[in-house]
Amino acid sequence: MAVEQVPICQTRFKLNNGTSIPAIGLGTWQGRHGAADEDQLRDSIVHALRSGYRLIDTATLYGVEHIVGQAIRASSVPREDITVVTKFWGDMHHDPATSLQRSLTALGLEYVDILLMHWPCALTPDGKKPLMPDESPTYVETWKLMEKLVDGSNSETAKQCRAIGVSNFTQKLLDVLLKEATIVPVVNQVELHALNPNFNLVPYCQSKGIQVMSWSTLGGRHAPQILTHPLFVNIAKNHNCSPAVVSLSWAVQRGIVVIPKSGTPARIEENIRLVTLTDEEMETMNNAHRTVGKVRISDGITSLQYDIPGKGVTLLGWTNQEFGFEDEQGNWLT
Repeated sequence: MAVEQVPICQTRFKLNNGTSIPAIGLGTWQGRHGAADEDQLRDSIVHALRSGYRLIDTATLYGVEHIVGQAIRASSVPREDITVVTKFWGDMHHDPATSLQRSLTALGLEYVDILLMHWPCALTPDGKKPLMPDESPTYVETWKLMEKLVDGSNSETAKQCRAIGVSNFTQKLLDVLLKEATIVPVVNQVELHALNPNFNLVPYCQSKGIQVMSWSTLGGRHAPQILTHPLFVNIAKNHNCSPAVVSLSWAVQRGIVVIPKSGTPARIEENIRLVTLTDEEMETMNNAHRTVGKVRISDGITSLQYDIPGKGVTLLGWTNQEFGFEDEQGNWLT
């Protein structure tokens, strides 16, 4: 007798503030904007929510917070049932409180569930120049400002922002942050996929009570082999599903939240019905970065690259060593 699959959207992970978060949500970065694109994104979010998704991830940088808010209202799903995550960009590291207000206005919502620091790297307020790691505001100084949003010192912002977290933080950066923090981030959203599995970072975050959330779990155009390589395709055949579902299932089985982006109704519906991989299949996935190859997608995002005198090409002004991605010999640390 066939066993009916239970939507993975019913799986939730506990957060360190006593709440919980769905194991799978919908990402909203789309890379381009126009009337048709906005309509497609709005429709895809509405469809996702009506299909059982209860987590929506967005960011100021994406320029789509207003569409997210419209879709939430159009979906008829109660707001309190939806976890909304947004992120502020480096040009607002000096004033996350104002960024929160701008996001709330764009979303048309009374509160966000989780506000994230998008990258640890600050930019000048005009957004044109990256600051060096030791320049103010440092990510620790920005975190201190974020803590004020939720520590109860301001009852109004505590209602508007339910929790705070970080994005693109390595163990090196978290070690420094946690020594100064009075509030532990609820989430660390990082690039994570089979070709960049973060086998050191994930257990570190879990030991600190920080929930890992994965971006680019499906690789995208920077790592298309995640959807085409025989290793992933063969596992997918075992479960009569797509390679995308295999990658999402692998991450969720590791206790990681995933936020795949799709504008296709059928794929949105498929992505939320994950499968249980065998121990052997998990091991095969775990070794894919050795057998297929390593890929760090952030290295290939040209909009994040800055040529800094004395440093060369950097990611938002920081070297891979400053991030903690690599040691001085170029060995991956995450």
